[in-house]
Amino acid sequence: MAQFLTAKQISEVAVPLLARRMVLPQTVTMIPGGEYAGSNGDTVTVRVRGTQEGKIQDNPGDEIDLNESDETPVDVQIHHIYDARRITDEDLTLKLEDFAVQVTEPQVDAIKRKAEKQLAAEMNGLAADIDDIDGDNEDDVVEALLEAAKRLSDEDVPEDQRYIAHGTGIRTKLHKIEPFYFANASGDDETLRENITGRLFGFTFVQSPALNTWEATAYHSSGFAWANRVPRRDDADAVDTAMHETDGLGARQLMQWIPQRLSKYSVLETYAGAKVVDEDRVVKLAFTEPA
Repeated sequence: MAQFLTAKQISEVAVPLLARRMVLPQTVTMIPGGEYAGSNGDTVTVRVRGTQEGKIQDNPGDEIDLNESDETPVDVQIHHIYDARRITDEDLTLKLEDFAVQVTEPQVDAIKRKAEKQLAAEMNGLAADIDDIDGDNEDDVVEALLEAAKRLSDEDVPEDQRYIAHGTGIRTKLHKIEPFYFANASGDDETLRENITGRLFGFTFVQSPALNTWEATAYHSSGFAWANRVPRRDDADAVDTAMHETDGLGARQLMQWIPQRLSKYSVLETYAGAKVVDEDRVVKLAFTEPA
């Protein structure tokens, strides 16, 4: 007989799985939020601060120059992401053995894929700054990576929290590079786990199947923003809901009994969106496709 979990139990299971399985949002500026009561397609405004330098007063008593506050608003549009499934009374009674594995994990995976594609679409949509990189030529790849690092440094981008997110075709090219190989081998076990390809030239390399196969994006974590909002609680009759939030990720689990169908609807949902914050903190690389 199936063991049925309450909505509260399901929610506690779902959000940690969502956070662990997502790749790209973990590398950018995450905008957390509480319960969301807006409309699908509403926006969240991110404040981007400009770079300024202090001034020198040449002589005591000289009139000083004033710096103006410099902030640029960037609107991140957020959308309703959900996965809904109908579970019959027969499923609950005879078929389900582990609700978390058979129902919740597939729902989490569906939301993860869609949320990740939002950020991947922003990266995929950028024009190449460095193109025609021959992935089979080690010198060509190293030169492109060093040039990407230089361009970020020229824009006074911090040395830490730099990433290169790349498509699935590029990983094998990177592992053929001798300096990349040694950087990978000398790192901790994390470099060999999950979607982290390795570290080199100040970048952490991550792979995502949502990215174009032969493209890569070098960026500082502040170059992109990913916003997440939790749907507001619904305590209507016959609806069992629970919310949970951790590490900036939130979702709502909704369970509703449909007596006409002798079934329950399981809905896992969130609101999320992504946006390029500052293209000066991003460098797009395009590799040539193998013949």
